[in-house]
Amino acid sequence: MVKISSREIIDVVKFNSKKIIIAEKAALLDGGSQTGYYVLDLETGDKEVVTKSAYLMKKFGNSAYKKIGESISDFSDCEAAILPSKNVFIIFSNGQCAMYGKDGETLWTKTLTYNEKPVTGLAADGEYIWCCCKDENCVIRYLADSNKLNLDLRVGAIDADTFRSPCFVSSDDEGIYVCCSNKLRKISRSDFVVSDVSDALSGLKRFYRFGKYTLVCTIDGAYIGE
Repeated sequence: MVKISSREIIDVVKFNSKKIIIAEKAALLDGGSQTGYYVLDLETGDKEVVTKSAYLMKKFGNSAYKKIGESISDFSDCEAAILPSKNVFIIFSNGQCAMYGKDGETLWTKTLTYNEKPVTGLAADGEYIWCCCKDENCVIRYLADSNKLNLDLRVGAIDADTFRSPCFVSSDDEGIYVCCSNKLRKISRSDFVVSDVSDALSGLKRFYRFGKYTLVCTIDGAYIGE
C-alpha cells in the first residue's frame, strides 16, 4: 500500500468513478487546526486542491449543499448519504442526526440510539442506511424516509464476537465494511454473511473500497492500495 497522507482524515466523499475528495485536518502553530480539501486520482495518485463549495456539493448534493452547509458549522465531522428520494441524511459521532429535504430544508433532527447507546457511522445502501453501535457490538440497518428511521435489521450483539467495538462503516456494491477494534469485517449484501477482510490493520479508523482500490485510514495516516 502507498501512504498518501500523514494527517488525520476526517471525511472522504466520492467525486466520480476514478476520483475522491479527501478532507484532512492539519495542525497549526498556535495549537489549533484547519481542514483542507483535495481531489485524489485513484489511478495516478495525483492530488489537486479543491474548494470547500465543491466538497459540499458532492457531499450534500447540488440543490441542498448551500442550506446544509450554512446550518451546520462542523459539516466535515459528519457522515452524509444522499438517498434515492434526494433527501440527505447526516449523522455525527455522538449520534446526533438529521434529515434534510432535496433543497436543504430541515425535515427532522434527533439523537439516534440503540438500547440507549449512541449509534454512529453511515454506509449508504439505496433506501437503507447502515450504522454501528460500538457499545452494543452491532451493526444496524435502517429504512430511511422523510419522516423517520425504521430499524430493519441488526447484525451482531453485545455478547457475540461478530463485531468488537465497531467504530466505522462504509459500503460498495459487494457489501458493508465494518471497522472493529481487532479487525476489518464485511457483511455480504446478498445473504448478510459476515466475513473477515483483514485482521492486520493496526489502529484502523476508516476503510473505503472504490472499485479495485481501497483507502485505509489509521492513526498514523492514510494509505491507498489495490
